[in-house]
Amino acid sequence: MTNTDHPESFHPASAQALPLVSIIMPTHNAAEYIGQSIQSVLNQTYPNWELLIADDASSDETGQIVASFNDARIHYQKLERVGHPAGVRNAALRQARGAFIAFLDSDDLYYPDTLAKLSAPLLNNPDLISAYGFADQIDHQGHPLPNPIQLIEAPPEKNGPEQPAKTHRHPTSHYAHSWDRIVTSQISCLLAGLMIRRSAWEQIGYFNETLCGPEDYEFYVRMFLHNHAGVLCLNDYVYQYRIHATSLTKAPEHYEKLLNSCLKIMHWMFTEAPIPDHVRPLKSKAYLGCYRYLARERLLQHQPHIARKLALKAFQEPHIQLRDALFGCGPLLVRSFLPTGLDDRLVSLRRQARFWKSRLKISQISPLSAGSQ
Repeated sequence: MTNTDHPESFHPASAQALPLVSIIMPTHNAAEYIGQSIQSVLNQTYPNWELLIADDASSDETGQIVASFNDARIHYQKLERVGHPAGVRNAALRQARGAFIAFLDSDDLYYPDTLAKLSAPLLNNPDLISAYGFADQIDHQGHPLPNPIQLIEAPPEKNGPEQPAKTHRHPTSHYAHSWDRIVTSQISCLLAGLMIRRSAWEQIGYFNETLCGPEDYEFYVRMFLHNHAGVLCLNDYVYQYRIHATSLTKAPEHYEKLLNSCLKIMHWMFTEAPIPDHVRPLKSKAYLGCYRYLARERLLQHQPHIARKLALKAFQEPHIQLRDALFGCGPLLVRSFLPTGLDDRLVSLRRQARFWKSRLKISQISPLSAGSQ
């Protein structure tokens, strides 16, 4: 990591010296959480922002809760029922005035320095179009959950006797946005961890409103196609992602819509999108990634019967080779027959094993090499 990864690397004289950040917040019946999400924006150390809340015809107390916040930077619009996040986000994007655009769902939380951390690289490097970091996971009450992506502190870099040593974080495995990972749906860039220049977004375009659920992934693919080298991944946690049963991607009745949208993206990517030629042979693994990701999510949400359906569908998918289906979805199919408590325990043990294996590897990195990564 370099000094551009840290908010303390710039010291503007006033809030007006900072570019305006437009924060896009779609919402629907989020009265239980939206107040906390708004407060997390109000707590930002980066002051020059506007919060654009697009309400998809909520029938609960969402509107009243938003109105209780007396801050001219908060803008609220109530829409006729749209029914999908892409359209709601686009409604807010049409109102955006900022030079930078950020995203926050109405059940997630920013850390106080989220906007500062994400904006610092863009302020210091005009060649970057966007920056993103990772999510700390929390439950519906805000309690910490085990993170699927665990960042480990490496040995501190020694900068000389008069300068404090800097601690560097490293992922437990390779999370860089390589094209191999992008086409196989393994990138770990979630919207609330992303900030993008308005100039880049205007060329990339709005969210695809024909998709339901993975419209963020399709947006990322277009972003990487626009300027792959201009996207910076920060080795840091930059927000809190709330896991709860009412989330669109977790509700059991939505899995078919999610799958159909994922397959639509795969079809577009391998027939129309100008992806690099060297990743086109990964088509089988790319299609497999759709089923594998969704099946794994259903297991984590204690929906083994749906995970089983998805795993079996992978074996019937004509674009997936049998070998890939066996290695990719075979274990998930077996797990779908296990008691949920046992499956949870096995997942926990696997994450711990990965964590300690990576910690051992990181501990073997010298301070000099750690600082260069």
